[in-house]
Amino acid sequence: MSTQTKHKANAASIRLSGRGRPLTPDEVKTQLRERGVTLKDWAEGNGYAYDTVSCVVRGIHRATYGVGHRIALQLGLKVA
Repeated sequence: MSTQTKHKANAASIRLSGRGRPLTPDEVKTQLRERGVTLKDWAEGNGYAYDTVSCVVRGIHRATYGVGHRIALQLGLKVA
């Protein structure tokens, strides 16, 4: 198994949490960085397009429904 494949497998299992509160975009990036996973690795590992994930994290995509909302929930940007 290559290192790149290993990152993608790990990226799919990562669920970020703010312990009952939504995370800020900076907290999401920091938590991913601490685990050695890039936003692109996380996106690919979870079956999302990188540009969509990036837009959700940067706040360009409001993530009120659909794919953007699912991404925000998985990243901890929104609390269910």
